[in-house]
Amino acid sequence: MRKGPWAAVSDFDGTITLRDVGDHLLLHYGFADRRTIEESYSLKVRVEDFMKRAFAGAALSERTIADFVRKKVRARAGFREFAVFCERSGVPFEIASGGVDLYADPFFRKHGVRVRSFFGRARVVKGGIRVSYPFLRRSALSDFKASRVARFRKAGRRVVFFGDGPNDFKAARLADKVYAAGRLYRLCRERGVPASRLTDFGRAAAFIERNP
Repeated sequence: MRKGPWAAVSDFDGTITLRDVGDHLLLHYGFADRRTIEESYSLKVRVEDFMKRAFAGAALSERTIADFVRKKVRARAGFREFAVFCERSGVPFEIASGGVDLYADPFFRKHGVRVRSFFGRARVVKGGIRVSYPFLRRSALSDFKASRVARFRKAGRRVVFFGDGPNDFKAARLADKVYAAGRLYRLCRERGVPASRLTDFGRAAAFIERNP
């Protein structure tokens, strides 16, 4: 393994959280069905496009979303401790996500952590929620995630990447160490990309400490 200080880049929905929060919200309040959700994970579907369509008709208030996050959204084991570890150890830690600030912000307040993050911007409008991704400009989300990994590598850092979906695969291929869950883990195995199963962020902290 090449040398250099570490950095970390992570997806959010289904990676830092145990379930995809956007999917969970849409299913719980009846704004999408399971077939629609499953189809959204095709490699041919851009997450950002699905989110814009799906939430356009989701008549949910900010308070409803915040209450949902507080009561129903669980963090993956070791996430808060990993964020603290990175801050104390000088490991840059970023989150790049197709999720939105309306549910990410309450999640971070709930867990008392702050991490540099890229999320969609969601605003409640009549009859639904308008979602935009100012940070993407002309790139797709999957390319943006890969660019965050590439940026750290260009700066001479080794990168640990965390993800769970097909749109995380491009970033995973560039990372020095991958922790994957769900569809990403299966995709990495199918396409020969080395990946450890993501169960607990504490394993990543221990790995970084063992490989200074």
